Amino acid sequence: MRIFLIGMPGSGKTTIANQLAKKIGYTYVDLDGMIEKDAHMFIEEIFERYGEKKFRQLETDAIMKLPKGNLVVACGGGIVTVKENKELMDGIKFYLDTDIEVIKKRLETDYQRPLLKKTTLEQLFDDRYFQYQDFADAVISNNYDIETTVKVIENYLRHEVNQ
Repeated sequence: MRIFLIGMPGSGKTTIANQLAKKIGYTYVDLDGMIEKDAHMFIEEIFERYGEKKFRQLETDAIMKLPKGNLVVACGGGIVTVKENKELMDGIKFYLDTDIEVIKKRLETDYQRPLLKKTTLEQLFDDRYFQYQDFADAVISNNYDIETTVKVIENYLRHEVNQ
């Protein structure tokens, strides 16, 4: 089974995916990391040199190259901006719904995301909110600690498997 985590930049996708994978014995995959490895450059460089459209194509390509097996995939925040990605993401898609204020606090100590150089977090949220809802099989709050969010996802998965 494949599990995809989607959500805003700073919503905790990478952290939760990594912890969840360890907890349930799945392979952790960071989609942005895959893209960087394949392109031999950082995401920010791809945006600067080739623009967002090229990056989105690389993101779609990366989904198609995902290995088989049990995976927990941390997706980039903009994965939902390309409608075809929804069909390519065969598995359960969890939207990590995180309050803007929580995200702002988390991003204070993180690197600046390429799109946040051009727009505000609020605008990005407004642009993508319904896309996240459309892609998601389940919406999980990630305003709390990592352990709580991982437990909620584990409970959801247990319930799904037992049905």
